Amino acid sequence: MSPHRYLLILGSGADGEAQLARARAALAGEGRLLASSPVVTGASVVSGDPHRYANQAVLLETALARTAFNARLKALETELGRRPGDAACAIDLDLAREYAIDGEMRWENPAKLEHPLFEKLAAQVAPVR
Repeated sequence: MSPHRYLLILGSGADGEAQLARARAALAGEGRLLASSPVVTGASVVSGDPHRYANQAVLLETALARTAFNARLKALETELGRRPGDAACAIDLDLAREYAIDGEMRWENPAKLEHPLFEKLAAQVAPVR
């Protein structure tokens, strides 16, 4: 079975950078972290949200196919403290793109990259080809 490469957008409003470090450690248990952008901390990208967030993009290689991997991401969010209605968002692990081993993009969820901050972070780890 060939490996899959995924671009993820990570975000946390609760204990920001430390929570992203825990998320990266959990993700490393799911495969191989190939690249990560710097962590960017700032105001929410959602109008009217008063919280501050830490965000980062990572490129991960895993044996899991997209559907199974996305389900695993949701389970990891719960394990890392995410709860329904969590106003400050303990952790958000968003699957944004899938790449072939040669770097060509196979799939994209444009909604996960619609804000310029997320597009900038993504470009730092996996440019569009």
